[in-house]
Amino acid sequence: MLASVTHWLRRRGLRLVGLALLVFLLIQIDLARLVQVLRATNPVLFAVAVGTILPMIGTKTVRWLRILHAQAIPYRLQPAFLAYLGSMFVGLLTPGRLGEFVKALHVSRDCGVPLARAFSSVLVDRLYDLYLLLIVGSAALLTLVHSGAELLTLVVSVGALTVPLALFLSDPAFAFAQHLGRRFGRVGQRVFATDGWLVEMRNGIRQLSPRSVVLATALTVVSYGIFFGQCYLLALALKMPLSYVEVSYAVAIGSLVTLLPISISGLGTREASIIAYLGTAGIPAETALGFSILVFTTFYLSGGLMGAVAWWVQPAPLDRVRAAKGFPE
Repeated sequence: MLASVTHWLRRRGLRLVGLALLVFLLIQIDLARLVQVLRATNPVLFAVAVGTILPMIGTKTVRWLRILHAQAIPYRLQPAFLAYLGSMFVGLLTPGRLGEFVKALHVSRDCGVPLARAFSSVLVDRLYDLYLLLIVGSAALLTLVHSGAELLTLVVSVGALTVPLALFLSDPAFAFAQHLGRRFGRVGQRVFATDGWLVEMRNGIRQLSPRSVVLATALTVVSYGIFFGQCYLLALALKMPLSYVEVSYAVAIGSLVTLLPISISGLGTREASIIAYLGTAGIPAETALGFSILVFTTFYLSGGLMGAVAWWVQPAPLDRVRAAKGFPE
């Protein structure tokens, strides 16, 4: 029994950091005041924010479809939309962003393409989100301290994401990586095989045309314009004296922090970062925490429920994970 608990803590214990942080925040604030803040929420604005999830996800689905079509994968709008919604439900229940992987399973089954090739579209789709959040989050940091340190952080962060991707797509760099990787026994030979999943994924990314990249970029801006608008509605529902830009900055920082593997669905880490940023704008901790709770309720719980319906209508083919050609054991 003790060995099982120890094994679990080694694998999942790091994710308890976020929950411990959330408990710490709840101890530090006035819970009665937090309840008052939440009870005063404007139900109409909250409902509009929840309802706008569908057009926001719809815009992201169209972006994903453009990426897929650029890769010569003819996926249709309805199953793609259901797959995107269903991935939100899976992502809520599982650690490690497994929900994103579910979208690749749908494409692999419905279009008859290798799982790695399907996953390349999901990877590119998520990179668009990551880069936009990184840019907005870095802009938020620049508003706090006007110095070169934050600009340097932005450059380093973008470089840390761009350079590995550029090396991955470079023929000489990838050939060198293949040469080294194949020395790592059976797993390395399979991962770097000519028809392996890594090569398939790389080929899928390289199929993107400049036009599809520009169009996907524009759709990313539109989808996040809607997303930040939803968050602004939640701020208005709590009568927070903030601008659209200030709300966008706070949510972008909170979203970036949730990428750290030290929490479950970002609980604790998102709240701490939003409270810290909004505190610089004079927002009380109880109000900032109430706002973060509304964000979680809107996009995780309400979005997860919508995703559960999509999952019921179109279940993911989880049995294809091991059966997929070229996917490592």
